Amino acid sequence: MGNRRLAAFLLIVALLVAVTGSVAQFENGRNPGVNPQPREVSNHLRKSTPPRKSEEVHYEKPTILVHDVTPFYFDELREIIAVLDDYNYSNSTILFVIPVFDTTHYGDEWDLRKHPDFVEYLHELQERGYRVELHGYAHTYHEFNCSHELANEKLDNATAMMRELGFDNITLFLPPAWAINNESLRVILEHNFTVVMTDYLILPNGSRVRIVNKEYSWYINGSQVRDRLRVALHDYRKASKEGIPFYLSVHPGPVNYGGGLEFLREFLEAVDNLMES
Repeated sequence: MGNRRLAAFLLIVALLVAVTGSVAQFENGRNPGVNPQPREVSNHLRKSTPPRKSEEVHYEKPTILVHDVTPFYFDELREIIAVLDDYNYSNSTILFVIPVFDTTHYGDEWDLRKHPDFVEYLHELQERGYRVELHGYAHTYHEFNCSHELANEKLDNATAMMRELGFDNITLFLPPAWAINNESLRVILEHNFTVVMTDYLILPNGSRVRIVNKEYSWYINGSQVRDRLRVALHDYRKASKEGIPFYLSVHPGPVNYGGGLEFLREFLEAVDNLMES
């Protein structure tokens, strides 16, 4: 009887030891008979990872499109160039020239050939990096919203005059008032021009390239500068974020009125700051 009690007691002790060992193994993160695995670290105990930077926006100089370049606006053009020079925009500015400005009202008074001082000035600007391109022929009302034959005649006259005056590398055409039709567009592309529009470029092969082309300085007064600047910078940032080239159009005359040149200067200053940030 004593031996049985002793045996039973020893059996109970053995079972308790086995159970205690199994519990210890589970508390150490191991199952009995399974090799230990590294324990997953709780999220709130992980070493924090620096937050990922959002994709950085690459800011580039906008391209300035100066419309209506003609001796009629000689003084106004000089004022615009003075602002652009202050911000080193010679290599980012396109001057769209009208060979014979507004024949409807002035006849041939503003024919470039009658204004050699203005032509010389354009060549000086060109040597400094400004680009000279074509803005119609006479800039009469919707002059390139016309037939194929008439568009071809006007474009031949315009390009011949520009070559005569020493501007041999004309590759861009900006239609006056953005007005063209399918027939005149075909003529322009046949002359191997790229057409500049408000939302896209039309390449000589007919394909289109997306751009943002805006104007904010059309006869604005000083009190409008802040609002126009805010809108312009919003559009510029958005285009830059989307990787779309940004073009800023200005017209001699309208931009020289009221707060136009102030807007231009402040916009270029703000863009410089964004590019340096």
